[in-house]
Amino acid sequence: MKYNNYILAIFLFSSFNFSMNLSLVDFDDPSAHHILDAEIINDVLIVSGMIGGIEFYDISNPYNLNHLDNLTLSGGGGGGQGGGTKPNCITASGNYAYVTTNRGVGIINISNPSNPQYLGVISGTNGYLLEDLDVYGDILAVSAHEDGVLVYDVSSPTNPQLQYSIPTNNSWTVSLDENYIYVADQSNIMQYEYGSSEYINVLELSNSIKDVFIGTHIYVALGSGGVSVINKDNFLLIDTYNTSALANKLDVVNFNGEDIIAISDWDDVEVLKMINNQLDLVGFKNTTKRTMSVAMKDNFIYSAEWAAVQAFEFGEIDGPDIDLDVYELNYPYTNNGESYTLNVEVTNNGNEILDIVDAYTTNGEFSYTSLNDLNPGESQIIEVTYTANSNNASGSYRIISNDGDQPEIICETNGNINGANIGQEAPDFELDVMANGSGTFSLSDNSGKIIVIAFFAPN
Repeated sequence: MKYNNYILAIFLFSSFNFSMNLSLVDFDDPSAHHILDAEIINDVLIVSGMIGGIEFYDISNPYNLNHLDNLTLSGGGGGGQGGGTKPNCITASGNYAYVTTNRGVGIINISNPSNPQYLGVISGTNGYLLEDLDVYGDILAVSAHEDGVLVYDVSSPTNPQLQYSIPTNNSWTVSLDENYIYVADQSNIMQYEYGSSEYINVLELSNSIKDVFIGTHIYVALGSGGVSVINKDNFLLIDTYNTSALANKLDVVNFNGEDIIAISDWDDVEVLKMINNQLDLVGFKNTTKRTMSVAMKDNFIYSAEWAAVQAFEFGEIDGPDIDLDVYELNYPYTNNGESYTLNVEVTNNGNEILDIVDAYTTNGEFSYTSLNDLNPGESQIIEVTYTANSNNASGSYRIISNDGDQPEIICETNGNINGANIGQEAPDFELDVMANGSGTFSLSDNSGKIIVIAFFAPN
């Protein structure tokens, strides 16, 4: 029996073709993990990891991620899950960087990035739940969720002085320019003059705001809501682009006279630009990792991922360029002897023919339709069929091609894996209520309701 009872076919068609796209130019697997943020100052890339500390790279040669040093903060340098000082977001100006941690806002002397020095935390910041921060000139602003935005004078960088705070319901991110402080308070983007805790402009957006960048316009990352652009002069929404996953962090540079927007979108890096007041996708690269943040210099994009750092060049593609629309296929529960089919779209975003050297699966329970060579701009849909005859049928669908930067590309395949599968009845369970109440939560007591279970699996 086939669940999806249709004739197997291969579809070959022209996809949108980028004259420009992203090419992988370098990769590093640093000691820091749980990487959450990236910052560039001059020719130095800084990435902060909750576990393993903060990494420093020389990017004067953008094709070479030259690792300079790893800085572990006092108290464990990010430590394990149970303790230590855990860096989160980072910003830098001059010879100093500031980083939010679980123990306050840390100060780092980066005058010698090959030997950065951790100077401790800003007095009075321990005890806050800290998130984002930004520095401009002598002003440092730190978002502290329900405790508002803390505004510091950092004219003496090693001895910041709290000037005032801006009250908020839940400030997630903050950004500065020469005239204003921009605060993301849940789904509201708010504009303040320096020295004032009363906003002068406010705009409510569709989703909770994850990041804000101030350039020609106001650029906002909205998680599942994509990316929005706001006019700085009248504070009106110009356009919104729905990215493929979760827009978390963004960075903007002026390239060839236009603002180019890079977005960390969980499983890929996407590049947008404004064309006739409309956001258009002009490049992307699936990273296959948890892409948490991006930083840009010129036309190079540095992707800070959960456990890796990658460098991409945005420009004209010289040669073939393979991309997949998905990098993981998770099949619903399938009875032994029955089959289920999911699709993978393979695209050549380069300017030369993509030669397919080989394509195969690593587990015999997965079969697939044949893949042809692809002309520039062409896509082909490959059907990958899971025929169940066991449990925990994990494997991968792999393509080997003449793509210079990705000669082998992998899509994970999972059928009837250990644990609950899509379509299976959920087993009953009970959990202690840890916040906003007491007692226990039982799944069976909520039969017929939609239940969202959020969990964190560090390993």
